[in-house]
Amino acid sequence: MRYLLSALVIALVGIVVGAGSGSYLTYNNVMRKVGSIPASPVVIQAKYDKEKHQIDYSILNPGTLPLTIVEKSFVFRPGKETKEKAYVVADIPANIALPPGAVTMVSLKLKEETEKLKIGDVVVVTFTYTHPLSKDLYTVVHPFTYSEETKNSVKEGK
Repeated sequence: MRYLLSALVIALVGIVVGAGSGSYLTYNNVMRKVGSIPASPVVIQAKYDKEKHQIDYSILNPGTLPLTIVEKSFVFRPGKETKEKAYVVADIPANIALPPGAVTMVSLKLKEETEKLKIGDVVVVTFTYTHPLSKDLYTVVHPFTYSEETKNSVKEGK
């Protein structure tokens, strides 16, 4: 009976140790593989700051590694109420770090001495970013349309 009890205790300890070490190794293997996948930043919110004449973007990095925005560019398309002509501004150098699992505010200053955005204006921004495990450049394109809905959520510069 004593040998049977000892064998049972040894088997249970073996199962617990095996399950624990297997879970640990599996977790580390999955995290290493997930960490090597380039994550794409996600624009979760864009607001126009009329006082500063800029659009503020809330960008989430859902990955496990930091990303770096190296360039911003945008295309402006005027709506019916705007007197401005269409203009394109490209290659705005940037060095903005996006920490993993965090939301970062990125501001896009619009061209000085231009009219404030009016309803119907569209600003399409391209964020070019790098991943620490790759020498490639990646892009995220986000269209922002100034409308009644976005006008009501405008920051008042306070």
